[in-house]
Amino acid sequence: MRIKLTIEYVGTHFFGWQKQNDHNSVQETLENAIKKVLNYSEEIELYGAGRTDTGVHATGQVAHFDINDKKRCEYWSRNITKLPIAINFYLIDTGVAVISASVVEDDFHARFSAVARHYRYLIYNRKIGSVIYINRMWHVPQLLDHDMMNVAAQDLIGTHDLNAFRSAHCNASSAIRTIDKISVTRHDDVVQVDISARSFLHNQVRITVGTLKQIGIGRLQSDYIKYLLECRDRTKAGETAPPDGLYLMGVDY
Repeated sequence: MRIKLTIEYVGTHFFGWQKQNDHNSVQETLENAIKKVLNYSEEIELYGAGRTDTGVHATGQVAHFDINDKKRCEYWSRNITKLPIAINFYLIDTGVAVISASVVEDDFHARFSAVARHYRYLIYNRKIGSVIYINRMWHVPQLLDHDMMNVAAQDLIGTHDLNAFRSAHCNASSAIRTIDKISVTRHDDVVQVDISARSFLHNQVRITVGTLKQIGIGRLQSDYIKYLLECRDRTKAGETAPPDGLYLMGVDY
C-alpha cells in the first residue's frame, strides 16, 4: 500500500530535505518517526517531491512511502486519518509535522508524478529588522519597488534557458525550464515573490529573488532579466538570496 503525506517544516535546523551522513535531515527525521509508528525493523524509504536545501522551509511538501505488511495495510487503510497524529507524536519539538495522509495508487510518485511546484519567497522590507521573523524572512533594509520587480519578473514566464539563474553546483543536464507563473506583491512590510513551475534548477528561486532585489532597489534596470536570458551567464545575475525566506508551498499532481 502506498501512502502520500503532506508535510510542513521549519528548515532552519536541518541540512535540507535529503538524507545524508552525519547531518540532520527532514527525510531521515520523518523516516524514523514512521518506522516507530509501524513498529518496523526494516528501513522506511520516504520519497519527497522537492529536495529543499539547508534552511529552506515547507508548508506543503509531499512525500510517499510503501507499507508491505498485509495486517498493517489493512489497519492503516481503515485508519488513515489517524496516521498524521501517530507520526506527529514522534515529531514533537523537531520542527516537522505531517498535516495529512492518504492512500494513493501504486504508480503515484511524489517526485515524478508532480506537474507543478509552488514556491514563495518572503522579504522583510523594513529599515529595522524583525526579531519575530528572523530565520523566516530575508531582511532587506533598502526600500524595494515591488511593482518594478513584478514587471521585470514577467519576462521569466515561459520556456527559457535559465543558466544565469542556477547554482554552479547544479547537476541538471539542461538549464531549459518553463515558468508558469511569477508575481511580486507587497503586504505592509513584507514583499512576497510567488513562482510556479513543474521543476526548478538548483538555487533557481533564490538567484531569481536576489536579482529581483537588485532591480527593486534601483541598482539594475527592469529589462535586465531579458539580458540575463540572452547572455545565460550566472556571474551577471544577482546574489543568491538566503534560504531563510524560501518556502515550498505546495505540489500539484
